[in-house]
Amino acid sequence: GDKEVGLFSVAVRISEVWYFIPMAIVSSVFPAIIKSKKQSEALYYARLQKLFNMMVWLGIGMAIIITFASELVVKLLFGASYATSAAVLVIHIWGGVFVALGVASSSWLTVENLQKISFYRTLNGAIINVALNFILIPKYGIIGAAVATVISQSFAALFFDIFNKKTRPIFWMKIKAFNPIQNILNKTKGF
Repeated sequence: GDKEVGLFSVAVRISEVWYFIPMAIVSSVFPAIIKSKKQSEALYYARLQKLFNMMVWLGIGMAIIITFASELVVKLLFGASYATSAAVLVIHIWGGVFVALGVASSSWLTVENLQKISFYRTLNGAIINVALNFILIPKYGIIGAAVATVISQSFAALFFDIFNKKTRPIFWMKIKAFNPIQNILNKTKGF
């Protein structure tokens, strides 16, 4: 109904507001990453790994903050009548981790001339989202829609890559980015 759509929209607006940060970071560091490819493949992939690490932990950090502050944020921005949106926001914000990874890996796909894969990745994510919405919304309402969004974003930005030989190495790099110990040990300075 209209009420649920409004509540869901509030959560989506708040969680999507921060997406410009990963885009700005990728836009600013990717030229240096591309330049490093001319120097050596090892440096290129080390810098790409560092970018994936940054995207994952930036997303996780934002998600943790919003998870604990969701009700306060919703009330401050939209008023107490939208407080129910906080439960949706707690779930939806975790999709930002995958959005950040997707932004970084989309740039890699462009550099590697694999834009067609980017299209298929997005298409599969959309199909999964629609299918999960049909399954989850009737049973769980707007919470189900938020879960469907996070799952489809994770598939499009992360899990899709394991199914393609050309993107499989990037899948493993993204998985490695979730390891906090690996991030501490990463010695690559700058981009």
